[in-house]
Amino acid sequence: FVCPTEIIAFSEAADKFREHNAEIIGCSTDTEETHLAWIRTSRKRGGLGEMNIPLVADVTKDIAAQYGTLSNEIGIAFRGTFIINPDGVIESTSVLNFPVGRSVEEQLRLIQALQFVAEHGEVCPVGWKPGDKTMIPTTDGSVEYFASGATEQLGTSAEKEDDDEDFASFMPSMSSPSELEATISGNPKVVVEYMASWCGKCRQIAGFVKGLKEKYERDVKFVKVDTSDPEWDAYAKERGVHALPAFRFYAGGKESGSEVSGYKKKSLGEAVERLVHEE
Repeated sequence: FVCPTEIIAFSEAADKFREHNAEIIGCSTDTEETHLAWIRTSRKRGGLGEMNIPLVADVTKDIAAQYGTLSNEIGIAFRGTFIINPDGVIESTSVLNFPVGRSVEEQLRLIQALQFVAEHGEVCPVGWKPGDKTMIPTTDGSVEYFASGATEQLGTSAEKEDDDEDFASFMPSMSSPSELEATISGNPKVVVEYMASWCGKCRQIAGFVKGLKEKYERDVKFVKVDTSDPEWDAYAKERGVHALPAFRFYAGGKESGSEVSGYKKKSLGEAVERLVHEE
Protein backbone atom coordinates (compact mmCIF):
# COMPACT_ATOMS: atom_id res chain seq x y z
CA PHE A 1 0.00 0.00 0.00
CA VAL A 2 2.92 2.34 0.59
CA CYS A 3 4.56 1.63 -2.79
CA PRO A 4 2.27 3.81 -4.97
CA THR A 5 2.83 6.83 -2.74
CA GLU A 6 6.59 6.54 -3.18
CA ILE A 7 6.54 5.88 -6.92
CA ILE A 8 4.19 8.80 -7.55
CA ALA A 9 6.30 11.15 -5.41
CA PHE A 10 9.54 10.22 -7.16
CA SER A 11 7.86 10.51 -10.57
CA GLU A 12 6.50 13.97 -9.76
CA ALA A 13 9.97 15.06 -8.62
CA ALA A 14 11.79 13.63 -11.65
CA ASP A 15 12.32 17.03 -13.30
CA LYS A 16 13.92 18.41 -10.13
CA PHE A 17 16.37 15.51 -10.18
CA ARG A 18 17.08 16.14 -13.87
CA GLU A 19 17.98 19.72 -12.99
CA HIS A 20 20.90 18.05 -11.18
CA ASN A 21 21.71 15.68 -14.06
CA ALA A 22 20.20 12.73 -12.21
CA GLU A 23 17.70 10.20 -13.52
CA ILE A 24 15.33 8.09 -11.44
CA ILE A 25 14.69 4.44 -12.32
CA GLY A 26 11.99 2.53 -10.50
CA CYS A 27 12.35 -1.23 -10.10
CA SER A 28 10.03 -3.83 -8.59
CA THR A 29 9.58 -7.58 -8.65
CA ASP A 30 6.19 -7.17 -10.34
CA THR A 31 5.65 -8.08 -14.01
CA GLU A 32 5.39 -5.64 -16.91
CA GLU A 33 1.68 -6.43 -17.12
CA THR A 34 1.23 -5.49 -13.46
CA HIS A 35 3.07 -2.22 -14.04
CA LEU A 36 0.86 -1.45 -17.03
CA ALA A 37 -2.31 -2.16 -15.05
CA TRP A 38 -0.99 -0.01 -12.20
CA ILE A 39 -0.31 2.90 -14.57
CA ARG A 40 -3.74 2.59 -16.16
CA THR A 41 -5.40 2.79 -12.73
CA SER A 42 -6.14 6.33 -11.55
CA ARG A 43 -4.37 7.66 -8.49
CA LYS A 44 -7.68 8.17 -6.71
CA ARG A 45 -8.15 4.41 -6.91
CA GLY A 46 -4.68 3.57 -5.64
CA GLY A 47 -2.95 3.41 -9.03
CA LEU A 48 0.03 5.27 -10.43
CA GLY A 49 -1.47 7.21 -13.31
CA GLU A 50 0.89 8.85 -15.80
CA MET A 51 4.56 8.21 -15.03
CA ASN A 52 7.57 10.45 -15.64
CA ILE A 53 10.10 7.71 -14.81
CA PRO A 54 10.75 4.22 -16.20
CA LEU A 55 9.68 1.15 -14.22
CA VAL A 56 11.78 -2.01 -14.50
CA ALA A 57 10.07 -5.40 -14.07
CA ASP A 58 12.54 -7.52 -12.08
CA VAL A 59 10.48 -10.70 -12.47
CA THR A 60 13.50 -12.97 -11.95
CA LYS A 61 14.34 -11.01 -8.76
CA ASP A 62 18.00 -11.02 -9.80
CA ILE A 63 18.36 -7.24 -9.44
CA ALA A 64 16.79 -7.24 -5.97
CA ALA A 65 19.06 -10.10 -4.92
CA GLN A 66 22.22 -8.45 -6.27
CA TYR A 67 21.40 -5.19 -4.48
CA GLY A 68 20.66 -7.01 -1.24
CA THR A 69 17.01 -5.96 -0.92
CA LEU A 70 15.28 -9.28 -1.56
CA SER A 71 13.43 -10.88 1.34
CA ASN A 72 14.09 -14.60 1.02
CA GLU A 73 11.22 -15.39 3.36
CA ILE A 74 8.41 -13.83 1.31
CA GLY A 75 10.14 -13.32 -2.05
CA ILE A 76 9.66 -9.57 -2.49
CA ALA A 77 12.03 -6.64 -2.15
CA PHE A 78 12.42 -4.22 0.73
CA ARG A 79 12.39 -0.48 -0.05
CA GLY A 80 15.94 0.04 -1.29
CA THR A 81 17.34 3.27 -2.70
CA PHE A 82 20.75 3.49 -4.34
CA ILE A 83 22.51 6.59 -5.65
CA ILE A 84 25.01 5.63 -8.36
CA ASN A 85 27.60 8.10 -9.67
CA PRO A 86 28.65 8.51 -13.33
CA ASP A 87 31.46 5.99 -12.81
CA GLY A 88 29.00 3.31 -11.75
CA VAL A 89 29.97 3.48 -8.07
CA ILE A 90 27.22 3.28 -5.45
CA GLU A 91 27.57 6.42 -3.34
CA SER A 92 24.55 5.95 -1.07
CA THR A 93 22.46 2.99 0.07
CA SER A 94 19.32 2.96 2.20
CA VAL A 95 16.96 0.05 2.82
CA LEU A 96 13.68 0.39 4.72
CA ASN A 97 11.25 -2.20 6.00
CA PHE A 98 7.88 -2.58 4.23
CA PRO A 99 5.66 -0.29 6.38
CA VAL A 100 7.71 2.92 6.03
CA GLY A 101 8.00 5.13 2.94
CA ARG A 102 11.08 7.00 1.82
CA SER A 103 11.79 10.74 1.62
CA VAL A 104 12.18 12.13 -1.88
CA GLU A 105 13.64 15.36 -0.50
CA GLU A 106 16.37 13.49 1.35
CA GLN A 107 17.47 11.63 -1.79
CA LEU A 108 17.67 14.92 -3.70
CA ARG A 109 19.67 16.47 -0.85
CA LEU A 110 22.11 13.55 -0.93
CA ILE A 111 22.60 13.95 -4.68
CA GLN A 112 23.28 17.67 -4.26
CA ALA A 113 25.79 16.96 -1.50
CA LEU A 114 27.56 14.18 -3.42
CA GLN A 115 27.82 16.36 -6.52
CA PHE A 116 29.17 19.26 -4.48
CA VAL A 117 31.89 17.05 -2.99
CA ALA A 118 32.80 15.65 -6.43
CA GLU A 119 33.05 19.13 -7.95
CA HIS A 120 34.70 21.08 -5.14
CA GLY A 121 36.54 18.56 -2.97
CA GLU A 122 35.08 19.93 0.25
CA VAL A 123 32.95 17.71 2.49
CA CYS A 124 29.37 18.24 3.64
CA PRO A 125 28.63 18.06 7.40
CA VAL A 126 25.45 16.73 8.98
CA GLY A 127 22.20 17.85 7.36
CA TRP A 128 24.03 19.90 4.73
CA LYS A 129 21.90 21.71 2.16
CA PRO A 130 23.03 23.86 -0.77
CA GLY A 131 24.26 27.18 0.56
CA ASP A 132 25.33 25.75 3.94
CA LYS A 133 28.92 25.90 5.13
CA THR A 134 31.15 23.03 4.03
CA MET A 135 34.40 21.72 5.46
CA ILE A 136 37.86 21.37 3.94
CA PRO A 137 38.87 17.77 4.77
CA THR A 138 42.10 18.59 6.58
CA THR A 139 42.97 19.11 10.24
CA ASP A 140 43.15 22.87 9.79
CA GLY A 141 39.98 22.82 7.71
CA SER A 142 37.99 21.01 10.38
CA VAL A 143 39.27 23.39 13.08
CA GLU A 144 38.19 26.36 10.95
CA TYR A 145 34.74 24.81 10.46
CA PHE A 146 34.10 24.18 14.15
CA ALA A 147 35.58 27.57 15.12
CA SER A 148 33.05 29.25 12.83
CA GLY A 149 30.24 28.20 15.15
CA ALA A 150 28.53 26.16 12.45
CA THR A 151 27.60 23.38 14.89
CA GLU A 152 25.76 25.90 17.06
CA GLN A 153 23.11 26.08 14.33
CA LEU A 154 22.18 22.40 14.71
CA GLY A 155 18.57 21.95 15.71
CA THR A 156 17.42 25.17 14.03
CA SER A 157 16.33 23.57 10.75
CA ALA A 158 12.90 25.22 10.79
CA GLU A 159 14.46 28.66 11.00
CA LYS A 160 16.96 27.70 8.30
CA GLU A 161 14.17 26.62 5.96
CA ASP A 162 12.50 30.00 6.42
CA ASP A 163 15.78 31.70 5.61
CA ASP A 164 16.25 29.51 2.52
CA GLU A 165 12.96 30.70 1.08
CA ASP A 166 14.40 34.22 1.03
CA PHE A 167 17.97 33.38 0.02
CA ALA A 168 17.97 35.85 -2.91
CA SER A 169 16.15 38.71 -1.17
CA PHE A 170 19.06 41.07 -1.83
CA MET A 171 17.98 41.36 -5.49
CA PRO A 172 14.74 42.94 -6.73
CA SER A 173 12.36 40.39 -8.22
CA MET A 174 10.75 41.17 -11.55
CA SER A 175 6.94 41.05 -11.43
CA SER A 176 6.24 40.95 -15.16
CA PRO A 177 8.00 40.74 -18.54
CA SER A 178 7.22 44.41 -19.15
CA GLU A 179 8.99 45.37 -15.91
CA LEU A 180 11.98 43.25 -16.91
CA GLU A 181 12.15 44.84 -20.37
CA ALA A 182 11.86 48.32 -18.85
CA THR A 183 14.66 47.52 -16.40
CA ILE A 184 16.94 46.28 -19.19
CA SER A 185 16.26 49.28 -21.41
CA GLY A 186 16.30 51.82 -18.58
CA ASN A 187 19.69 50.93 -17.07
CA PRO A 188 23.13 51.08 -18.70
CA LYS A 189 24.14 47.60 -17.54
CA VAL A 190 22.00 44.82 -16.13
CA VAL A 191 22.54 41.26 -14.88
CA VAL A 192 19.42 39.08 -14.90
CA GLU A 193 19.44 35.88 -12.87
CA TYR A 194 16.87 33.23 -13.75
CA MET A 195 16.42 31.23 -10.54
CA ALA A 196 13.89 29.27 -8.48
CA SER A 197 13.22 28.90 -4.78
CA TRP A 198 13.70 25.11 -5.02
CA CYS A 199 16.98 25.33 -6.98
CA GLY A 200 19.91 24.05 -4.90
CA LYS A 201 22.59 25.61 -7.08
CA CYS A 202 20.75 28.95 -6.89
CA ARG A 203 21.02 28.84 -3.10
CA GLN A 204 24.59 27.67 -3.33
CA ILE A 205 25.76 30.60 -5.45
CA ALA A 206 23.57 33.25 -3.79
CA GLY A 207 26.31 34.48 -1.46
CA PHE A 208 28.74 34.93 -4.35
CA VAL A 209 26.12 36.83 -6.37
CA LYS A 210 25.45 39.08 -3.40
CA GLY A 211 29.16 39.87 -3.21
CA LEU A 212 29.23 40.79 -6.91
CA LYS A 213 26.18 43.00 -6.49
CA GLU A 214 27.76 44.85 -3.58
CA LYS A 215 31.08 45.21 -5.42
CA TYR A 216 29.59 46.58 -8.65
CA GLU A 217 26.38 48.23 -7.42
CA ARG A 218 27.40 51.60 -8.88
CA ASP A 219 27.96 50.11 -12.32
CA VAL A 220 25.49 47.24 -12.72
CA LYS A 221 21.89 46.59 -11.72
CA PHE A 222 21.23 43.00 -10.59
CA VAL A 223 17.68 41.61 -10.82
CA LYS A 224 16.11 38.17 -10.56
CA VAL A 225 13.40 36.26 -12.38
CA ASP A 226 11.83 33.56 -10.18
CA THR A 227 10.87 30.67 -12.42
CA SER A 228 9.03 28.99 -9.55
CA ASP A 229 6.14 30.95 -11.04
CA PRO A 230 4.77 28.90 -13.98
CA GLU A 231 4.40 32.01 -16.16
CA TRP A 232 8.03 33.00 -15.60
CA ASP A 233 9.07 29.39 -16.15
CA ALA A 234 7.38 29.41 -19.56
CA TYR A 235 8.90 32.82 -20.34
CA ALA A 236 12.39 31.56 -19.49
CA LYS A 237 12.03 28.41 -21.58
CA GLU A 238 10.80 30.44 -24.57
CA ARG A 239 14.07 32.38 -24.34
CA GLY A 240 16.25 29.31 -24.21
CA VAL A 241 16.89 29.06 -20.47
CA HIS A 242 17.36 25.34 -19.83
CA ALA A 243 19.36 25.20 -16.57
CA LEU A 244 19.30 27.16 -13.32
CA PRO A 245 20.67 29.44 -12.20
CA ALA A 246 21.14 31.21 -15.53
CA PHE A 247 22.72 34.65 -15.76
CA ARG A 248 22.28 36.95 -18.74
CA PHE A 249 24.01 40.27 -19.26
CA TYR A 250 22.80 43.47 -20.92
CA ALA A 251 24.48 46.70 -21.93
CA GLY A 252 22.60 49.62 -23.45
CA GLY A 253 19.43 47.57 -23.65
CA LYS A 254 21.02 44.77 -25.67
CA GLU A 255 22.27 41.35 -24.64
CA SER A 256 26.02 41.30 -24.09
CA GLY A 257 28.20 38.20 -23.95
CA SER A 258 27.17 34.61 -23.37
CA GLU A 259 24.90 33.18 -20.71
CA VAL A 260 26.52 31.68 -17.60
CA SER A 261 24.53 28.86 -16.03
CA GLY A 262 24.99 26.60 -13.03
CA TYR A 263 27.39 26.92 -10.10
CA LYS A 264 30.28 28.57 -11.94
CA LYS A 265 31.64 31.32 -9.75
CA LYS A 266 34.76 31.98 -11.79
CA SER A 267 32.88 32.24 -15.10
CA LEU A 268 30.21 34.45 -13.54
CA GLY A 269 32.74 36.77 -11.93
CA GLU A 270 34.65 37.15 -15.19
CA ALA A 271 31.43 37.81 -17.14
CA VAL A 272 30.31 40.54 -14.74
CA GLU A 273 33.75 42.15 -14.84
CA ARG A 274 33.68 42.19 -18.64
CA LEU A 275 30.24 43.81 -18.53
CA VAL A 276 31.49 46.49 -16.13
CA HIS A 277 34.37 47.42 -18.41
CA GLU A 278 32.39 47.25 -21.63
CA GLU A 279 32.27 50.60 -23.42
